[in-house]
Amino acid sequence: MTPLQLRFVDNAFKHGVTEDEIWEVFLNRNLPCLIVVYKKSGVEKIYNAFGASEAGRYLVIGFVKETEKTYRIIHADDMKDFERKRFKKLKQRRR
Repeated sequence: MTPLQLRFVDNAFKHGVTEDEIWEVFLNRNLPCLIVVYKKSGVEKIYNAFGASEAGRYLVIGFVKETEKTYRIIHADDMKDFERKRFKKLKQRRR
């Protein structure tokens, strides 16, 4: 069991990404996700998590931190080509 809790809004699954794939991005030990601040929306900061599912599907997941261990998932979609290239380049730098 993970201490991380994910809450999903209806929009999270709009692009055909499954709940299991979202969990895999956050918990993938072979290719850890990269989290960046996307924008500030009023009081909340919106973050994007860039990562891959176990099947190799590259995803970008938008979320808001409700607490340190609870994230509200607001969208999930396949990475665009430029996002995938940038993600791979940043991952190589961090090794």
